[in-house]
Formats: sequence, structure tokens, C-alpha cells
Amino acid sequence: MRKTFFSLIFIAFLFHAMAQQGTLEVSGASATTYGVVRYSDPATIGQKKAETITYADVYGSPFWDDRWNPGYLILRNGSGVKLDQIRINLLTGQVHYINNSGVELVAEPATVPKIILFKAKDTSQLLAIFEAFPDLNNNNMLFYYRVANDGKWRLMELQKAEIKVSNYDPLQGKKESRFINKSQYAIGEFNYLHPLSSLEHAKISQELKLDDAAESWLKSNKNKLKNESDVVTFLGYMNTREK
Repeated sequence: MRKTFFSLIFIAFLFHAMAQQGTLEVSGASATTYGVVRYSDPATIGQKKAETITYADVYGSPFWDDRWNPGYLILRNGSGVKLDQIRINLLTGQVHYINNSGVELVAEPATVPKIILFKAKDTSQLLAIFEAFPDLNNNNMLFYYRVANDGKWRLMELQKAEIKVSNYDPLQGKKESRFINKSQYAIGEFNYLHPLSSLEHAKISQELKLDDAAESWLKSNKNKLKNESDVVTFLGYMNTREK
């Protein structure tokens, strides 16, 4: 098993919230205790204005979701800032948000270690949760991971965008640039990350050192750990063993 330890500058929490509420219910790292976090004014995040960058000549998008979605930015001190317009930049690793004055600002993962997004058309529906962890390819840089499930054992997806420039096209008289999104998975064990080169039984079994009971469960449930749904279901089983 190749177990990679990442030293985090924050304590990882898993959050459950309703966007209409004035408080934010959270479950702690053990996923067994609950507390209340009051949300604060957006000014507490800081006033770093988003740079004026044009992507007009680049095909595609650098954002996880082009649309602005409502949600919470969870700060390092545990307080949550409720906002109506949030989106995550997979190229820069920053979170963009619109403040009460209509100004687009950005924040770094070190300042906002967790993001909770809700569906814009139905704010009672959770869209996604992101946690800031060190980049799998650069331990000195924090980046946002989408968290697929709750509990001690979590499937984490690191999505990053880069700009790929093609060779010069004489017919168009220019080079073509487009955003390319790349994805890597890891399994979170509290504030540890187990990197996965792919989602498959052999890789996960080796990385997590699965015991006979876990292998028996996979066999009896015909779970081949071949996709995200399979892995999330299996991690749900693993989390029940921790109780």
C-alpha cells in the first residue's frame, strides 16, 4: 500500500446545510457530532478583486460550472459566508464570488478550505461539496477536491483545467487554444489522502489494504469498484464499520 500523508493547515469537516437557513449544521471529522456555525458578512473573506482575464479566444471553460450557484464559503475559523453567486476556477484554483455590491472577488483555498454549493433553481438541493487539500502533483499548493460522500472514508476528485494550444492552422491563420480538464481521484481518510491512479478493484484494494471482510462484502454485493458509484457505495460500507 502506498499511503500518502498530507499536512493540512486546517481541520477537515463535512458539512450539511440548507441554503435558506441562517445557521449551518456541520458534522465533525468523526461524522458523529454536530454543531452550529453562524454565517458572517462576505467582507470577512477579504477584498481581493478578480483579475480581468479574457478567455474569449479559448474554447471551453475554466470553471467547474459556468453558472453562478448559491452556497457557503467556509472559512478557516469555521464560520460560513452565505452567498448567492459562487463558482470555482479549475485553472487558477481560486473560488470566485459576487459580493453584496455586485463586485466579483476571488479567494484562495488557504482562506476558504471548504465550499458548499446548492442548485440555483432549487436551493434546498445540494449540488456539490469541495474541500481544499494539497495538490496530488504539487504538495506545496492547495487545490479544491469535489467530495463525493460523507464519513471517515471519502472519494475525492481533483479536477484541474489547463490551456492546450494546437499547432498553427494555415487555413484559419492562427493557433487554436482550448481548455482541457483533467481529473484524478483519491480516497480521503480524515485528513489523509490515498492517491488512486484509476478507479479499479486492484488499485483500491492495494492502496487501502482491504481485509477479507471487505473483499467478501465486495464479492457478495457484486461491486467491482469500476466507477464512482461503486466506490462511493463501498466507502459507505467501510464507514459503517467505523461505528
